[in-house]
Amino acid sequence: MKYIVELNLDYDKNQFLEFINKKNLDYEFMAEKKKWFKNFAIEELDIGPIMNYLNDVVLVMRLLPKQQVRIHADGAGTRLDNTYNVSINFPVKNCTEKTKTHFWDFEDNRPIKYIHHEKYGAREIIDKDQLVLKQTYIFKDKPVLFRNEYPHSVENDCNDSRLMLSWRFKPGYSWNDAIKICKDLNYIND
Repeated sequence: MKYIVELNLDYDKNQFLEFINKKNLDYEFMAEKKKWFKNFAIEELDIGPIMNYLNDVVLVMRLLPKQQVRIHADGAGTRLDNTYNVSINFPVKNCTEKTKTHFWDFEDNRPIKYIHHEKYGAREIIDKDQLVLKQTYIFKDKPVLFRNEYPHSVENDCNDSRLMLSWRFKPGYSWNDAIKICKDLNYIND
């Protein structure tokens, strides 16, 4: 339960795909700019009481066929007070055994440290070259609680793009807070 936890949270994949399609993303432009994500206001999406703890925007993530995203940590805001650490990630399309998310950590399990670059809305992982692979997760049909601040990488060995939605908890919620909230809402079985 250190990096990712499957949730018993019902959602409609077709509704999420329709939401993405309505955004008319310029995939060619995104590919040209090597950009694989974009934020949108949630508008018509409703997943129940958990929404009280989530941001009012959702991140659409598209990973092109035969591509990968290097080791990184999500969630850096343009200020420290709008940096987030946890999200709920929803598989939407082409999430198969050929699309993998890898979590990285230090062999000695020491804490991950960052340099926060507020100007760029990014955080740099200190001693990134010393990380080792700790867990691989394959998204299929279940949404997951995702620990964004932990280093991870993604690979898509499919012949199609992988689509996912990442709905972030509001800044200030920790991994432990999110676990408790999800347990209280019966999204996590003990």
